[in-house]
Amino acid sequence: MTQTANSLKNFAIKLGNIFWQKPLLPKRIMRPVYKRLVRMNKTADYPFKKDFYGIEYLGNLNNNIDYNIYFYGAFEKPLLHFLSDTMRSVAVDNAGVFIDVGANVGQHSLYMSRFAAQVHSFEPYALVRERLLLQISHNKIENIAVHAVGLSNENTRQPFFAPTGNNVGIGSFDASTVEKGNKAIGELELVRGDDFLKNLNLKKIDLIKIDVEGFERLALEGLHKILQQQRPILVCEITYGKTLSLRSRDELLQLLPQDYQLFTFDKRKADGSKARRRDAKARLSGEYRVISFGEMLASGQDDVIACPAEKVSDLPRLR
Repeated sequence: MTQTANSLKNFAIKLGNIFWQKPLLPKRIMRPVYKRLVRMNKTADYPFKKDFYGIEYLGNLNNNIDYNIYFYGAFEKPLLHFLSDTMRSVAVDNAGVFIDVGANVGQHSLYMSRFAAQVHSFEPYALVRERLLLQISHNKIENIAVHAVGLSNENTRQPFFAPTGNNVGIGSFDASTVEKGNKAIGELELVRGDDFLKNLNLKKIDLIKIDVEGFERLALEGLHKILQQQRPILVCEITYGKTLSLRSRDELLQLLPQDYQLFTFDKRKADGSKARRRDAKARLSGEYRVISFGEMLASGQDDVIACPAEKVSDLPRLR
C-alpha cells in the first residue's frame, strides 16, 4: 500500500469517528458519507453510543445491525414493535416470558427486556453472544438470561458457518450459507429445545422469536412439546429454499399444534416481490400491517407469525 493510500485510509478513520461520535450532519446525508468511507477502508472501526429505547447501546458502524440502530433507530423496527405490542396484549400482570432463539448481538432481547418479566436468549456463536453480554452488563439489565447453545431436535454438536463480512446476523448451521461468504469455524453446541426449556421451569411462555438462518425445521421439531403445552405466539423467520428450513405451508403447520393460524407482515407486492418503498418507510417509522400468510416462495425470507386460535383476537394487526 502506498503512502498516499495509507494517508487516505487513516484520514477516513479519523473523519468517520468525528462524524459518528458527534453527528454534525443530518442522517440522510451521513448515510452516503459512511458508505463512501467504508469503501475507502472496509475494516475500520466506527464505535458509537446511542440511546436505544432507554438503553445505552454500545455499537459499531462496521456491523450491519448496529448500522441500522444508528441510522434508523433499530434493526427490523416493525418486528420489534409487533413483539412489544403482542407481549402487552397477551401477558398477564406484566409477567410475560419472551424466548429469543438465535439472539445474535441481542437487539431483540434488549428491546424486549422492557416489556417482558423474563427474557431467555439462545445464541451459540461466542463472537456475537459476547456483544449481548456486554450490553447487559453495561446497562445492568437483570431480566435477560443468555444461554450459550442453539436449539435443535437433539442434543448434539454441529459445524457452524460464521459470517465474514459486516452482516453478523447471517451465521448459521446451514452449510449452504458459504454461498454468502460464511466460513466453517468448528462445531457448536445444540440442545433439544423441549428438554432445555423444561429444565428452566417456566410456568408460561408467551412469545417466541426464531431467527436461525435456514435451520428453522430442526429448531421447531425440538420445541414440539413446549408448543403443545404452552401454546405461545411464535414469530419465525423462514428462509425459503434451504435444506434445513421449511418447504411448504403444510410442513410448517404439521410442526405446530392443532388450531394454529399463520400470518405475516404486509411487505410484498401481489407478484411476491418486496415492496421496497413501503419497506423503506417502515424501517424509519416502525409501522406494520399483519395479514394472512399464503404460500412459501422459492427464495428469500419472510417472518411468519404462528398464533393459536384462542389468541387470534389478541394479535396486533396494525401500527
